[in-house]
Amino acid sequence: MGIIPPRLRPRGRLVIAPKHLGILALPAFVLLASEYVLGNFGNSALVLPDAVTVTPAPLLELTARYRFLSAWFFYFAVCVIFIAIFFSELWSQHSPKSAVRILLGLVAVVAFTMVFNTLEPAWMGSFEAYELLGKSLFVDALSSGWLRACETSLACDDEGAFHGMEFLLDKANHITSLAAAAVIAGMVLALARPQGPHLLSREGLAAEAEILRRAQDASTRYLYCSGILLSVGMVLVLSWMKWPGPMIADPELRGRHAELVNAISLYRGVSYSVLILSYYMPVSLILMVRIERFHDAVAAHGSPEVGAQVMGFDINRIASLEAFKKIVAIVSPILASALGAAVTFEGIGG
Repeated sequence: MGIIPPRLRPRGRLVIAPKHLGILALPAFVLLASEYVLGNFGNSALVLPDAVTVTPAPLLELTARYRFLSAWFFYFAVCVIFIAIFFSELWSQHSPKSAVRILLGLVAVVAFTMVFNTLEPAWMGSFEAYELLGKSLFVDALSSGWLRACETSLACDDEGAFHGMEFLLDKANHITSLAAAAVIAGMVLALARPQGPHLLSREGLAAEAEILRRAQDASTRYLYCSGILLSVGMVLVLSWMKWPGPMIADPELRGRHAELVNAISLYRGVSYSVLILSYYMPVSLILMVRIERFHDAVAAHGSPEVGAQVMGFDINRIASLEAFKKIVAIVSPILASALGAAVTFEGIGG
């Protein structure tokens, strides 16, 4: 007769240990390091030569604008969905103590990042993202674009579609902070458990196997969510970076600027992949230690039927297809940037 795992504690009983909340700080440091490198070793105040002139082309500008709006709307929807998934799981599976701990940890990390960006220390090299590609190009190419909102608002400052791009990217940054925090916290919460391990009995081993299986499922789920979120984010980044390019009058300069866009998008893709690794690897390693401890206990118990029953969960073996999917999820931002680099649009005279 097989062993039936006992029911885990009822709804809202998973608890995250405070020591694991330190993982939340790792992505913040990766992000700050990425921006530091760009601000101090890149050209964050690019001034394009006078030869880079823009020819007014309403249809080209509108075409690029609608690509941006499509990417922005889709990205916003993905962010809302992932935020909803996280809070749904937090409410249904974790104790109030665990929820308070993870939310306080997120508030601390977000507050640290916001304060750091607000203070803007001289060594950080703060900049607007489009300044890497030449602000004058964006202003010249997009200011002529008509926006209905600018008819009644003085905030546009005669910048037309450029003002619209800034406004929407600002909103995207806000929702990104929440969505990224949600998937990172969801990954860390995979380490939450309803109780300490009880590895001296059949029932305890079976319960531990179920806890570990659910933890691995949760970490894998949020790894895939991270890959999707940052890949769609790369599509949004490429859509606004490529917006003014087709309107550059000189074909040679247009091509060189497109290469610059591709190079910056590759850097963003690499930094996003490192960002995923910064919180996935610690969680994965902690789970690996727990699984090894579990298997040692199964071997020491000396009951082959219990070991066979527990191994039926297949929690320690990673199939080649599963490993491949995880690798793809981690490097998906790089793949998205490479795919975006392969997509080119004809410009004036092209």
